[in-house]
Amino acid sequence: MTAGRRVAAAAALAIALAAPAACSSSSPKASGPTTTRASATTLGTASTTTAVAARCALGAGFAPGTAVHHMTVDGEPRELIVHIPPQPAPGMRLVVDFHGATSNMQQQDLYSGFDALADKRGFVAATPNGIDAPIRQWRFLDPKDIDFAKAIVANLVRNACVDRSHAYATGISSGGAMTTSLACRASDVFAGFAPVAAEFYNAGYCGEAQPRPIIIFHGTADPVVPYSGGKVATGAGLSVRNTEATAAQWARHNGCTAGPVTTHLGSEVTRLTWNGCRAPVVLYRIEGGGHTWPGAAVSIARLGLTTQQIKATDTMWKLFAQNR
Repeated sequence: MTAGRRVAAAAALAIALAAPAACSSSSPKASGPTTTRASATTLGTASTTTAVAARCALGAGFAPGTAVHHMTVDGEPRELIVHIPPQPAPGMRLVVDFHGATSNMQQQDLYSGFDALADKRGFVAATPNGIDAPIRQWRFLDPKDIDFAKAIVANLVRNACVDRSHAYATGISSGGAMTTSLACRASDVFAGFAPVAAEFYNAGYCGEAQPRPIIIFHGTADPVVPYSGGKVATGAGLSVRNTEATAAQWARHNGCTAGPVTTHLGSEVTRLTWNGCRAPVVLYRIEGGGHTWPGAAVSIARLGLTTQQIKATDTMWKLFAQNR
């Protein structure tokens, strides 16, 4: 992304984050066929070489750098930003990053900052757009959005040298709920999950999911999705459970036998870790933290504290990178 585009995106992000984020969903609908088409709009300077590194042949319209791609999934036109590192290699890992309500893929791409880390660590980052009806967000219980997430992975396995066994999901607010829904309904496609500022567990919805690593970030002073449980501040009538109780449910789901072990990493960051698990479960409790992405460069006062004592992007990547 060029410097001019980053400045514009930062301004737009500040405006979007100032509005209350929503975590709502529509009713499940029947799924239909999935199709994709290779169409890309380059956002930054990128090589035109489509065959790079040994045995890594990028698909048509894919190149190192950042570009917008378009897909049709279940009859709906969808779009996403794809960032491919400068030296693509076979079997790269993939992080799919879901924005919050009222935000969009460009703002989330800037907010979480995965592109620079992807260049450094050699993985692919994808940042999709939700449906704008009436505000742009994720229909996290709707099979169509689940299908879209799965189609992103399939597309990038075909066209961007991604290892199909190492796709990971993250997101904030509505995107955190979307991430959690994928942990429940797409554990056969995604290998790990990192919801930020929104998470849930429902045995009926999530009980059949495979145990996968899950790392949660949530602020104790979140003004939108309360850490201690209660009504979500969206006017939609949604309620959430206590964050630590939800993490404990995931720990039971993952077969953990002990914990949590509490470690104070700083005045604003406490880590809760469960042990003896079939797959790791970790909760980062941001003391006094708001409805924000820990470590983000953009801070909005009305959404509360954005801690700089931990970087969620770096921390979740370490867990994803360690997963075998």
